[in-house]
Amino acid sequence: MTWAIRLSGELAKVAIGVAKVFGTSILLLEKTSTAALPDRAFVAPLKTGSVSLIACALVATAALLLKPASLLHANTRLCSLVPSATLAVVRVEQDTTLLFAPTALDPMAASSVRPGAADSLLAVPGTPMPAARVRLLQLDSTTRAMLAGHGVTDSQPDAFIRAEPYRADCRTIRWTDSLPFVERGTIGYVRAALAPREQWISGVPVLVIRDVWNYPYPYRRTLAFGSSPDARLASAQAMFSLNSVLETPRAPSAEAMIAIDSAKRTRALAWARANSVEAELEPVRTLVRRAVLEPDWRVAERVPSRLRGTYRVDIEAGGERSTWFFRTHDRPGYAWRGPDSLQKTADMITSPYVNGYQLVGYAADSRDSLSLIEPRGRVRRPLVWLATDDRPTTPGNSSRHALSGILEFTMAAAPELLWDDLEAFVPRRSALDSAMLARWNRVIPRGEKQPRLPLRIRLDERGGVRADTTLSNGGRSLRVVLERIDTLALKRPF
Repeated sequence: MTWAIRLSGELAKVAIGVAKVFGTSILLLEKTSTAALPDRAFVAPLKTGSVSLIACALVATAALLLKPASLLHANTRLCSLVPSATLAVVRVEQDTTLLFAPTALDPMAASSVRPGAADSLLAVPGTPMPAARVRLLQLDSTTRAMLAGHGVTDSQPDAFIRAEPYRADCRTIRWTDSLPFVERGTIGYVRAALAPREQWISGVPVLVIRDVWNYPYPYRRTLAFGSSPDARLASAQAMFSLNSVLETPRAPSAEAMIAIDSAKRTRALAWARANSVEAELEPVRTLVRRAVLEPDWRVAERVPSRLRGTYRVDIEAGGERSTWFFRTHDRPGYAWRGPDSLQKTADMITSPYVNGYQLVGYAADSRDSLSLIEPRGRVRRPLVWLATDDRPTTPGNSSRHALSGILEFTMAAAPELLWDDLEAFVPRRSALDSAMLARWNRVIPRGEKQPRLPLRIRLDERGGVRADTTLSNGGRSLRVVLERIDTLALKRPF
């Protein structure tokens, strides 16, 4: 499925970086105006049931929440704040209400919001906000030192937590969610901001929670996005422990980022080895994998792919045979989640390398119509994604000559006479996909649907690349022959 998403330039850079690690294909095609949602900008192909891939990437960068029934979530989907610094495990002693008081914000990105009826939801000083009196069972060392400086020295001090949901311009709004902020007696992990001393209640610290859709966890399960409602999740204590280990300052330079990522990778591996049971549970599993694989991916994406080049695709279906072509980028575009989805954390620790990638390409009905320059302008070229379990950073990978893969493409890449047969191989749309399309009032044209054809790819000693697979689905049968005909490739633009 193809999503067109408009993001600001700076936010787009962050989104692309996160998406690459998650294996979500966000491809910058061209700059667009911000007057309206464009037909092209960022094209994100999502596999069946995997709207969580793009959501995870954008939740981290744009607070994109997929709960259209909640006005609270609908109003917060475009704003992104720098993560709050206080980490804690709390036990809810008593739910209550506290009055809103402005605190300092550190936004990473925000969207303008035109004046309108929704402004009635804005919180003003004195607006009642849901809150709770809690016991701080665990607390990060920096915040503990700050509390000690104000005379709070108990090992598990009392505190208040106060909700401050926000909308697209990062301004705080009233509480409108039908789900209560907290549940008495529960233990949860929170990421919060310590309120100024003058806002404390009779000397008791106040922690402000802005990401109210995430915390307290696991009372709020959004951090485990994509997990089934009844899935067992990692404990609040495990989330606190891991995040405390992975917490690092902002990198002032690219060189510092490399050093920080390397240190986080080492820490994540050590933590996962010491906490093997919790490391297999979401959302800890995702956090560990991200910390370990992100630095490796930065190496892998710089290596020219041994599968790059120009391909001929022959498809036989219903007695008809058609041929079309595509040319790929020179380097991997995105990590491929296919091989990773079932891999246990323990296996990843044993071989902490990216397990596959996607090559992005552009299709044409003839070889001569393919370009050696990245397509520009208003003409949209049909997109192709060749995903394989090629592992460029894994020792001994060059000796592997049989690879698993998936050929995914917009239907417009193939001759229209094949569309009826290809339709059977388009993944079924998930409920979340449908909800997102409804929110955007968007209908996916048939030519933009994305069939997915599993392949077994073989590489020979002379550099040839070929796949010959027969597939059946829904009474439809396809024979797909994929063959590389040269190694000419487009320079990857991102």
